[in-house]
Amino acid sequence: MGDKTGISWTDATWNPVRGCSRVSEGCRNCYAERMAARFSDPGQPYEGLALRVWKMAGLSQPRWTGKVRFVTERLADPLRWKKPRRIFVNSMSDLFHENLTNEQIAAVFGVMAAAPQHTFQVLTKRAKRMREWFEWAGGDGDTRATRRIGDAAQNAGARVYDRTGPAYVDGNVNQARSPWNNSLCKWPLPNAWIGVSVENQEAADERIPELLQTPAAIRFLSCEPLIGPVNLIGIAGAFRKATSVVGALTNTGWHQTGLAWIVVGCESGPGARPCNADWLRSLRDQCAAAGVAYFLKQAVEEGRDEEWECSVTAQAGSKHKAGGVIELPYLDGVQHANFPEVSS
Repeated sequence: MGDKTGISWTDATWNPVRGCSRVSEGCRNCYAERMAARFSDPGQPYEGLALRVWKMAGLSQPRWTGKVRFVTERLADPLRWKKPRRIFVNSMSDLFHENLTNEQIAAVFGVMAAAPQHTFQVLTKRAKRMREWFEWAGGDGDTRATRRIGDAAQNAGARVYDRTGPAYVDGNVNQARSPWNNSLCKWPLPNAWIGVSVENQEAADERIPELLQTPAAIRFLSCEPLIGPVNLIGIAGAFRKATSVVGALTNTGWHQTGLAWIVVGCESGPGARPCNADWLRSLRDQCAAAGVAYFLKQAVEEGRDEEWECSVTAQAGSKHKAGGVIELPYLDGVQHANFPEVSS
């Protein structure tokens, strides 16, 4: 966790929140839950947030406790990273967890606004809470949002960049500071990509409509772990896009109305469930037909079959992982590591 990561579709992770709870089948073998349980002893970062639950067979099964912790000392981390990078927000939690306040979420967005050199990738399974938070923050083009996120970041103690000058200002409300310049902070944030996790069709039908109602410069899906086939074409608006200025979002200069990016991957680790290569092909083909960027993160290696000369294989640029999983695999002879086009 930090300014480097092994996750192939991002450059860094940032965790201003710790702790989570399960909400769907996609959470069953959560890697974050396993990692948190390893560091949950007294005095460790996840104390009180995760537990090792011992089974009679002598094996341990990690569990979140449902508690979350807002980690103020980690809030300003991206402001210290000068080199532009893609940053996965809360790889160890969910920014829209129900036990976080609206103001705490706003503080995180305030830091994103204060670090325009970075691209922030926000991913959630709590799509309804996400949409409701954006409505609370201000919605499309509402200057209330920029005021709320700026105030929240400074009140939380973050070092918030003063957009009127080159200096950082202390976010401690008890000390003098330069004012947050609301007028220069665009909403929705042009450097924030907003996505939902989709593990099967049920999750797609529930979460994608909520995402499509959420203002964002880029909307994306993480279909990982993919544990069933997903048909996106039948979801109204999923592949609708516009490359010109749309409605009240004129301050961003560009807006994607549908999905712009889909990350796909099999489950890995203990108890991993199978992922059929045909599910990967289906999403690949849906994206190709709609002109949407497709990123195949990982899949289990497969040999030749009757229909395809090759299926899932490791070639140049791939990496072997435990359990036969390949990072950045080739699907039918082609590696898919595509990112969405972003207009300035």
